[in-house]
Amino acid sequence: MRYKRITRLSLVCLMFSLLSVDSSRAIENVRVAYPSMGTSVFCLIIAQKEGYLKEEGLDVQLLSIRGEIAIRTTLAGEVDFFTNAGSALAAAVRAVPVKIVTIFQDKPSWDLIAQPDIKSIAQLRRKTIGVMSPEGSLAVVAREILRKNGIDPAKDVNLVVMGGDEVRFPALQTKSIQATLFSSAMSIKAQRDGFIKLANAGDYANLIEGGLATSADKIKQNPDKMFRLIRAGLKGINFFASKREPAIKYMMDALRMSDRELVSSIYDIQSKLILREGFSDDKTLQSMIESMKRTTKVQRDIKVGDIFDLSFVKKANEELKTSGWKP
Repeated sequence: MRYKRITRLSLVCLMFSLLSVDSSRAIENVRVAYPSMGTSVFCLIIAQKEGYLKEEGLDVQLLSIRGEIAIRTTLAGEVDFFTNAGSALAAAVRAVPVKIVTIFQDKPSWDLIAQPDIKSIAQLRRKTIGVMSPEGSLAVVAREILRKNGIDPAKDVNLVVMGGDEVRFPALQTKSIQATLFSSAMSIKAQRDGFIKLANAGDYANLIEGGLATSADKIKQNPDKMFRLIRAGLKGINFFASKREPAIKYMMDALRMSDRELVSSIYDIQSKLILREGFSDDKTLQSMIESMKRTTKVQRDIKVGDIFDLSFVKKANEELKTSGWKP
């Protein structure tokens, strides 16, 4: 009888010890700000749905926040990461203590969309063009497209700062603006509604459209948490690139779209542009820095390592390759 009591007591103690282990390994929350749905967000949603984040002991909270505000909230410690790497580049060039830690896309997938009566970029002279922020990715690429077509963006057009696609599309419909750069999804929708595609941004610039950025302090404070998020995100982006049908389903849910044909078209554009390894070569990155220096009128010498910390994603990439991991 005494032996049975001891056995039962041992089992109870074992159960409590297991519960205490589970408690000590509680899932950590990671807050990620994003300005609009794109590959960086899709990869995190997939990482969540497929259990990659749970494997890393993480749970992601996605917060819809514009680029400049996302930077401020990250610096204040209210957000851990943000996906607007273009805004991060502009801030880091100006010596704001943020760094880009992954690059999922180094060519923009946006299209320059205009009113139906505008048939060429030359006709944008003296017109109003909507951008998301003064120095964000959209504005940088818009200026580059204009310059390469003989239009001075500072003198010949009126660049107005507005919100995301969901704000600029109604502005285009009401003719408050005559043109803007849209994401793949909104570009296709706008063209279906009769608006004109004047240019593809990827033909004019190398620019980070998809990535993850954070504050320099976050990198120092919790490098292990950062590595785990990046590793899960890398799995998510590889799932996205290699599994078309389930990726399209995840996109439909994230975009709240029931038009499968439209989402398939978006996927086919995005999947060709993504970087499965999560980083670009130094030559491409340095050219982006030089372009942003011209935009922000910064004169100091800036190297790739001043803006980017790709050590985490390179390590995660090597680990996944060595282990033979497949989605």
